[in-house]
Amino acid sequence: VTHVPGYATEAVAEHVFALLLVAARKLLLADKHVRRGEFDWRPFRGLELAGRTIGIIGTGAIGCRVAEIAKAFKMRILAFDKYPNFERAEEIGMKYVDLQTLLRESDVVTLHVPLTPETEGLIGKSDIDLMKEGCVLINTSQGKVIDEKALIEALKSRKIAYAGLDVFGEEPPPKDNPLFKLENTVLSPHIGFHTLEAAKRCTEICIDNIVKFIEGQPQNLCQL
Repeated sequence: VTHVPGYATEAVAEHVFALLLVAARKLLLADKHVRRGEFDWRPFRGLELAGRTIGIIGTGAIGCRVAEIAKAFKMRILAFDKYPNFERAEEIGMKYVDLQTLLRESDVVTLHVPLTPETEGLIGKSDIDLMKEGCVLINTSQGKVIDEKALIEALKSRKIAYAGLDVFGEEPPPKDNPLFKLENTVLSPHIGFHTLEAAKRCTEICIDNIVKFIEGQPQNLCQL
């Protein structure tokens, strides 16, 4: 049994910033405003990413790529991971801290961890309570990493100013999901991986896995 590592690293990391920029510049609301035939720019004062702090939870390939992009935006980069990669952190300019410090100090929190018994509900009410008032939360990992009910309450109270979600606790989410009624969200149907380039890489790695197996040199083996 083989897997296909790294095929969507660029795609997912870029999707994080697509969601984040929509949140920071109020683009969904601005788009609706213009389509209604209105053109008052005053309600849409946004935020610049430069100088703000991004907290990255999970620093595998995708998390580290997010950090590299954040560096280009001149953001301060904090990270939390059970197995920190200090060498990569030094190369990027990323600082490892404990989870509580990351939540307290970050203007943006983005999640990049697999779903395991340990990470399910990783971000719950007590964790949200630690976050900065008015922070932005981005999730392109797994929906159940966040307590969705606690997130909805935090969005309603504006404790969390905005959430960008590509994943949900239940997929597809039920049509009555309260997230759909909140204007301070941008939602996408688990498409972070879904680019032309990522699909091409996935196909090529799958073919290469088969070729290597036939040649007696299997690669990218899953640990069973």
